[in-house]
Amino acid sequence: MKNTTSPRFSAGFTLVELLMTIIIGAILVSIAVPSFTNLMRRNQITTYANEFGTAVNLARSEAIKRGTSISITSNSGTNWTQGWTVNVVSSGELLRTAPALTGDNTFNSGVNGTVTFNSRGSTTLGAEETWSLCNASVTAGRQIRIAVTGRISVREITPCP
Repeated sequence: MKNTTSPRFSAGFTLVELLMTIIIGAILVSIAVPSFTNLMRRNQITTYANEFGTAVNLARSEAIKRGTSISITSNSGTNWTQGWTVNVVSSGELLRTAPALTGDNTFNSGVNGTVTFNSRGSTTLGAEETWSLCNASVTAGRQIRIAVTGRISVREITPCP
C-alpha cells in the first residue's frame, strides 16, 4: 500500500516549475506583442481607406441619384488627416462626416480640399487624383485613386511616401 500523504507524492507544481513557466510565457509575449501592434496599425490603415472609399462611392451614387453635384471636402485643406465631409453642393445638406484620423496616421493628397461629383458621376478634378494613407510605424500604406470617371481604386504601396 502506497503512502499518499508523503511529500514525495503530493500533487501540484514546484516553485521552480512555476517560475520556468512564467519566464517562457513572458518571452513568448515579448515576441508576439510587436507583431500584433503592427498588425493593428495595418488594419487601422485599411479601415481608414475603406471608410474614405465608402464616402467616395456614397458621393458618386448620391450625385447620380439626386441629379445634382455632391462634394467631399477635407476639414483641413490638402491634409485629409483631419477628416472630411460629404455635402450636397446646392443645399449644403450634410450626408456624412468622418472624424480626424488617430495616432501616427497621415492622409495626404494634391487635391485642394474638395472633390465634386456631377450628376453623371464624374469628378470635376480634370485628371486622376491620388491620396496616400500612411502610418509612421508601418512601411506599407494604401494609395487611393479616383479617376475622372469617378471610379475608385485602392492598392497597397510600399514604402509609404
